[in-house]
Amino acid sequence: MIVAVLGGGNGSHATAVDLTLRGHEVRWWRRRAPLPPGGSVRYVAGETSGEVTVALVTHDLSAAVAGCDLVVAPVPASAQPELLDALAPVLEPGQAVAFTPGTLGTWFGARLRPDVAFLETGTLPYLARVTAPGEVSIPVTASRLPVGSIPGTGPLADQAYARFAAAFPMAVRVRDGLDAALANWGPVIHPPLIVHNLGAIESFGDRFDIHADGTSPSVLATTRALDTERIALRERLGFGEPHWPLLDYHLGKDTSMYPPDAKARLLASNLWRESVHIEHRYVHEDIRCGLVLNVELARLAGVPAPTGAAILALMGTALGEDLVASGRGPDLLGTRDLDELRRVARAGMATSER
Repeated sequence: MIVAVLGGGNGSHATAVDLTLRGHEVRWWRRRAPLPPGGSVRYVAGETSGEVTVALVTHDLSAAVAGCDLVVAPVPASAQPELLDALAPVLEPGQAVAFTPGTLGTWFGARLRPDVAFLETGTLPYLARVTAPGEVSIPVTASRLPVGSIPGTGPLADQAYARFAAAFPMAVRVRDGLDAALANWGPVIHPPLIVHNLGAIESFGDRFDIHADGTSPSVLATTRALDTERIALRERLGFGEPHWPLLDYHLGKDTSMYPPDAKARLLASNLWRESVHIEHRYVHEDIRCGLVLNVELARLAGVPAPTGAAILALMGTALGEDLVASGRGPDLLGTRDLDELRRVARAGMATSER
């Protein structure tokens, strides 16, 4: 297949490498960041290492996506609106665009281009870090990757899923884009790590590993409570199992989205001993977008979400803003009608609803 990979971050590097290794023709678009000379990228993936040459690296978005079978956008949720403004005019009817993960980015894509299938995953396909210019380390690849689309059913959705599964054979199809959005682990893992560890984050910088040093039993208690709220919301909205409980990851179960030894590999890599600050992606993406989405949908559905609401209140105080007002809530979605949200997620957006 021809696959366009959009963005210049950790996930984009890992995706460009992995899909090239899988034999796909990869076109890699980066907005402003320098392009790797000759399209060459070095990688370390588990016990293997090497170098790949991406078919095309470009700053021209139209050239990247023209005629592509699949467009993969491993960009933070906070970057999706600006990307979609540039991407929507150059997409072709019937194409498939995947956010990995999405935080309901599928909803915003479907509003702009209802003739395109937008997919999103429940987690990152890769736990990866860029280690130097043109170099990426990928210690963990997902073993079960929930993916849903808007529309969630019909020929457009079926074709999009088939293309995605050809690129990501670990894909597990779920009901639709809303189902996948509420499987997302980011808004469950990262908000407790941030809010419980703000003192250490601000005092110790990259000497503090938020995953190794910040994941204490008390923090995990908050994480479990937050995940319980997420699963209760899924059940209220009628989504069946699997609910992808985060506990499976921490216990190393083979029902997790990642392999049983994923957490041990992540910690052993030492790649996450990095500077995490109050304006980090974990805040922009997983609190302002993901946690606000979960808490506000829970409020509309009448599902108690005291842990999520408390984190939003504390982080809002630290940031000096009303996160519910500024985040990915009903005002940004453009609807407070859960029935409409579920209907569109399943059937797609009619042209008249744009």
